[in-house]
Amino acid sequence: MHGTEWNLDRIRPHIAAHLPLAALLGIEVAAADARHSLVRLAASPHITRPGGSVAGPIMFAMADVAAYVLLLVVREEAEAATANLLINFFRPALELPLLAEAVLLRSGRRLMTFDVRIWPQDAARDRLVAQATATFALPG
Repeated sequence: MHGTEWNLDRIRPHIAAHLPLAALLGIEVAAADARHSLVRLAASPHITRPGGSVAGPIMFAMADVAAYVLLLVVREEAEAATANLLINFFRPALELPLLAEAVLLRSGRRLMTFDVRIWPQDAARDRLVAQATATFALPG
């Protein structure tokens, strides 16, 4: 679906309608432009593991949503699908909210690859709790 700009006013309802798990987990789209996207994870009863840290699958979901949002802005391909997502966890995520920022690494004809970094909102950006590399396959 080309022709209508993918901005926050269009992205947020699209995510709510097509990725309802994001809202259940407390993941919200905070920013999106051609340079980067940013999603935020608020406190939710469904996101922690024993000991109080944010569960790995939740940060995996944050990385996936952040990359998908940037893909929407850059390529307008709503039907793109995750082809690969590799995530590295550096330390327990004990502080909320968390932020996940995606930046584009490569945009090819059939694949797009993103770098996604996750850190606590109130910490320095270099105090990462996780980093992911996400690759999406484009339709067609």
